This record gives sequence, structure tokens and C-alpha cells, in this order.
Amino acid sequence: MSTDPYSSRFPADSPVHIRSLDDVIALVRYLRKSRRDRPTVVVTHKKDGDRLRIDPQALFDDFDIDVAIIDTTEAGFQFTDRMGRERSVFGGAVRIYPGTSRWWKPDNYREARLMLDHQITGKAFCNDVRGAVARQIAIEQQEQKIRQNQMVMNASASGSTTAGGGDVPGNAKAPGTVDSSGNVNASESDTVISDGPDVEPTALAESEGLITAAIRDKADGLVHPVLEDQAEELAEYLTDPERRIPVVVATRTSTTHLPVFDTESLARELESTAIVFELDNAKTAWNLTAALPPDAQVYGGMLRAYPPNLEWVDDPGLLGGPYGGFTDEQRRIQRRQLIDDTVGMLAHAYSTNAPAVPEHTVPVTATVIGVYPQRGIARLTSGGMASVTLPPETDGIPADHVLARGQVIHGEFNPRDRMISGLAIRPGKDAIADYADGDTVLGRVDTVRMDYCMVTLYPGMKILVEASDALGDAFDEHEDLRLLLDRGTVLSMLIVARGTDQNDWLVSFVEADKDHIRPAPALVEGGPPWLSPKDQGALKPGADERQRAIVIDADTDVRDLIPEDAGGEAAEMIMTLAAQIGEEQRANRRMSTELHDLRRQNASLREDAISQRRARIYQGQQYRTLRGLFRNDRERLVFERDRFTMWIREAWALRFPAADKPHRRLPDTWDYTSAFFDSLEKTQINRDRVVDAALEVLTGIAQQSKSRQCHRLRTGSGAEDPFRVGPHGEKVWRIYLDQGHSARRLHYYEDARGRYTFALVGVHDDDLR
Repeated sequence: MSTDPYSSRFPADSPVHIRSLDDVIALVRYLRKSRRDRPTVVVTHKKDGDRLRIDPQALFDDFDIDVAIIDTTEAGFQFTDRMGRERSVFGGAVRIYPGTSRWWKPDNYREARLMLDHQITGKAFCNDVRGAVARQIAIEQQEQKIRQNQMVMNASASGSTTAGGGDVPGNAKAPGTVDSSGNVNASESDTVISDGPDVEPTALAESEGLITAAIRDKADGLVHPVLEDQAEELAEYLTDPERRIPVVVATRTSTTHLPVFDTESLARELESTAIVFELDNAKTAWNLTAALPPDAQVYGGMLRAYPPNLEWVDDPGLLGGPYGGFTDEQRRIQRRQLIDDTVGMLAHAYSTNAPAVPEHTVPVTATVIGVYPQRGIARLTSGGMASVTLPPETDGIPADHVLARGQVIHGEFNPRDRMISGLAIRPGKDAIADYADGDTVLGRVDTVRMDYCMVTLYPGMKILVEASDALGDAFDEHEDLRLLLDRGTVLSMLIVARGTDQNDWLVSFVEADKDHIRPAPALVEGGPPWLSPKDQGALKPGADERQRAIVIDADTDVRDLIPEDAGGEAAEMIMTLAAQIGEEQRANRRMSTELHDLRRQNASLREDAISQRRARIYQGQQYRTLRGLFRNDRERLVFERDRFTMWIREAWALRFPAADKPHRRLPDTWDYTSAFFDSLEKTQINRDRVVDAALEVLTGIAQQSKSRQCHRLRTGSGAEDPFRVGPHGEKVWRIYLDQGHSARRLHYYEDARGRYTFALVGVHDDDLR
């Protein structure tokens, strides 16, 4: 089955309108196929909204062709970007693309006949186009007959040699030319090798060129050289939508005339994984460059890997490589990376071998009944079974972190292959939209550098984490984070301050609350978390402190260290060494004291830096009172109460769906102390965080939430101390707004009638016990 998600659009049973980028990609990929069953005619408008001078439906009905209409100027630009101006068509013109790919070769673009609208009448132009189409069809039919005759002749002559077979009669036409009667002589490049008994490679090379059907999609563990005149053929194979296997292309340097890697050993290692081609010289590399899309080239002794899907044609950034290196160590690493990337391309192709929207699909709802390493099994509502392919965004993530038994999924079902594809992945920004200060979450470490790492909170959502922030005093400025942390490690981490982009988050690894880890978001609605607490790794232990075999201090009697059988010289040596050790240890204790003081100063400076970062992060989100804007504080407080109450009511409306609102009603009234708004202004925290906490108090969520740790306050720190009461005998409660650095808390009162009053916001040590 084709792996090209656009292959189902052509050939078509009616004229096809090209309006979107997907339409353009489908048309370009169809035109670039090495052979199509019939010509393709592309019709354009002079400008958007103009009536066509030719009837595409009549053209389609009267001839055995495909017809495409480029409907918009934008689609025309996109088509030209991919085809090049010489091979494109626009401005009211019509182009006839032959069923073979000869028109794609350099300087051969005129074989795709361009019809410009220079006629006085539309009827004359229509007749010109129809005549050109008829001639093209006649030419291709004649070529097909010649190929069939040659196949019969080859079959009858197999096993024998014709005397003087290399001579061409003097009156014979050159291959590929058209005689006066319109007959076409077969071109050598059009020879077709029919399916049948195995043919010797040399015979195939003579008839089809080196890149033959015998090696296509067969990683045989050999290196296949490519000559100058075969570069276009290689480009055609690389961009063939039907290709199902990765390809590695190696080039040669101008000095050693060899690739930077040993391609023979590479091909053996990639046997059954990828085909290895080696370009014979720099000109071959330039010929290949000219035939490939921009930025997809390879030269200078380097190697490149081309995946079997054609997404790289439109986005060459998806390609592997170029791979190479100037030192043996660089080449060793790059060679391993090339092999890993190529194996990954093959695995990705097999794990997602159905198109994103396969041919003849229908929307379905199904229930997952089993999960396997790279896919799932689901039961359709009709009772039938289907295989479920994982979305490409989940590449590298285990299937049981994407699908779960009992999960209801929605996708596109291909009845022929009984395969469900097209599962929608939740957008990353939406997935972590409610991550907030004080949450402990899971993240995957994807890049590790000396003093920072990149952490993925959700596929596509990465943040930069400074080692000094993440580890605090546990990370010395002279340490290397790469010795403590491995790429791919899953860690729990405390969000100290949420940022707005990947560079301004503040995260701590050492202060994570591992007993209250927030579940990671699901990739597909209704599925399992994409990361699980059981996936967690750990920081690697640092170097152990050297254990002292002896401690010499003021209470130590050095004479006790001298063995009884020691001689005079040995005893003197022991006394000398003991004195030196004692001096070193005293110096070490002095330095330890100094280091302790410096660490305290560093912690204070780090706290100040964190406070400043919070201030930057919360700029525009920090609560500000309206002092000075009213005649007196009484009027100001009335307005601030109304404003904060409005924020809570808005958060309630947005948070709960209509079905849940009756079960999560807000009280009719609640209140605030006069100190509440001043304390909120003085505490560095996103005001929305406090609004959400207040909403959870009013709806009863906070009292049941483990992360909020709602509890009554006592008059002292002892467990038996009496509970604190408010100014009118109310119960005094505290809930957590976050954890870690300068942790913030919310106080509120509850009176005998169950009415709430929000009292204070502050850091943990601000009289909050």
C-alpha cells in the first residue's frame, strides 16, 4: 500500500481543483512520478475569479487524461515554487505533462508542452489545446507499442547473441525521435524489464542503468556507485512517493576521492535497513544537487540520509545529516548517529505505514481493547476489529503512553486495510495551560549541557532549566551537569515560577513534592499520561567524599598512633606526618567554615535573583491595589472587593462546563479583610493563581485536594496547641498556593454559618504556621 498521504488524489475520475497547499503537493508528487498511465493537463486562470478559456470537463470527457485546474494565484505561486518557472504554468496558460518523466530532466522541460493563450478567440485556443493533447496521447500510445514489441523481441532472443547486434542500420531513426508520420522511435531509457526469472545484475545495468528494480527497496548490504549521467535517475528515486526504505547517499572528497566513512562496512551494517549509494565524483554530486529540492543536497565527502516519506521535499530540515567530521572521534560519533537516524527512519515508516488520511477512509469511533509496542487494537461500534496506528508526533514514545484499554478514540478508518489512523494530538500549549507555580510535574530531559538542560514538559513544549536553579546548593559552580544527568531521564520537578516562553521558567529538581506529582497530560483525548511517575530516573550520585583514615585534633595523643614495634626513624616519621595531617585538617576546617558562610551568602543572592525573576515573569500579572485613585480607602476597598469577586465568578464560568455547574455552585456572598488586598500586592505571585485558589475554596475543591493541603491553623507550632480563631471567633484555615522557594499560602476564615472571608496572602514564614 502507498505510504504517500497524497497518492489517493490522482489519477482522478473528474477534473481536480487545486486550491490549497495540500492540493499543490499532491499534484507535484503525481507529476514527478517516474511513469504515469496517462498525460496530465494543468489549466490556469489569468487572475483570480476569471472564467477559463477552455472547458476542463469537456477536455476530461473527450480524452484519456488527468485534468487539474489551479484556481488561485496563491496556489499558482506554490506550484511554481515546487516545479520551477521553466516547468510550471500560470497566467491563463495550459501545460500538457507527458506520462513519462523525461520532461523533468535538465533542459528537457519543453517536452511538457506549454500552450499560451495568444488566440483571438477562446474557441481557437481550445482547438489548439485539444490538438496538442491528441498528439501527446498518440505519441505515448506509439511508445507503448514499441516497448511491448521490444519486450517480445528480448524474450524471443534470450539466451542467444545476434551477430553484429551493436550496429544500427543507416536509415534507422535515433531513439526517441518522431518521424514524419508521427511515429515515435523507442528511447533506450524507456526499455522495460518485465517481471520473470532473476536477471544478472550486469544485464539489468545495461538495460535500465545501475539504479534498477533489482535493488530498489532492497537493502542488500552493498554499495551502489552512481555515475554522472545517473544522478537524475537517483533524484527521481529519492523523490518517488512509492519508495518504502531509507536511502543513504555518500559523496567523495576532492583530496582522498573517498567518502569520510567506509561505505562498504556502513552498507553491511545497514543491510535490510537502508540502500547505500556512492556518487563517483563532484560533478555527479552537482548533478544530483540540481535535480533535488533546495537545501537537500550532499557533497564534499559527506553523507546524507533520505527517509522514505516525502515530507522532506517540502521541509529539507527533516533530513538526516549531512554526516561527517574532521577528526576520527567526530567521524565515529557521526557514523553512529547516521546509523541510529536511519534505523529510526525505517522504524517510523513501519510504525506509521498508513497515510495520515488513507484512501477511501471514513470517520469512525472505536474502543481500544489492546496496546502493543507500536500500535493498538480497537473494536469498532459495528463489532469489527481494526489496527490503530500511532500519530507521527508520538515517535519514540511507548504505545502504552499513548493508548489505553477502554479508551474511546476518533479517527479515519480504511476498510481495505482495517486500519484506523489520523488520531488527533492535543496541542502542547493547551496541554500544559493549567501548569502553575507550586505544581510538581514530570518532564523529560532532552538536552544536557554543562550548566543547563532542556526539559520537555509535553511534545513540542520545551523549557530551559538552569542547573543552579534546578539543584540549588547541591550544584557547585565548578560542577558539570552532564556528569549528574543523562539525556532522556524523566524527573519530577517543582514549578517555582511559570514563564511565558521557554527561557524564563523557574524549575527546581530538589524541591519537587514527589508525594503530590501532577499527572502528565494525555497525548490523545482519553488516553494515559504521556509520562508516568514510574518512568522517573534519578540524578547520578556525585563523587563520594574521601573518607579520612585518621582524624587528628586537639584531643589526639600522637604517641598512641605509633606501633609498639616501630623503630626510632619510623616513630619520628609518624610524628612528622601526624603534625602535617593535623595542620591540613585544621586548615580544611577553616575553609569549610568559610565555604558554609559563602554558601549562605550564595543562597541569599540566589533568593534575590529568584525574586527578581519572579517580578519579571509576573510583570502585568502581579496584583496592584488602586490606592490613590479614590477619595478614601473605604471607596477603594469596595471597588477592589467587587473586582476580585468578578474575577472569581469569571473563573468559575470558564472552568466548569454547563453540566458541572449545578454541582459546583458559588455561595451567594463571601468577603475579604481590609488587609487581604495589601498582602496580595506585597506577595510575588500571579494573581490568577490566587483567584483559582479562592474559587476552589468557595466550591469545596480545596478542602478535598491533596496538593492544597487545607488545614486549620494553631496558635503555636506544636501539634497540641489550640486552634487559632478569627476576630469574631471564626475558624482560621490555610491552603497551599505553591511549594519551594518562598512558598506562598492563603489564609481564610469560616464562620459558624459557613461563610468565607479571605484574610491574607503571604510567604510560608510570614506568621503562617
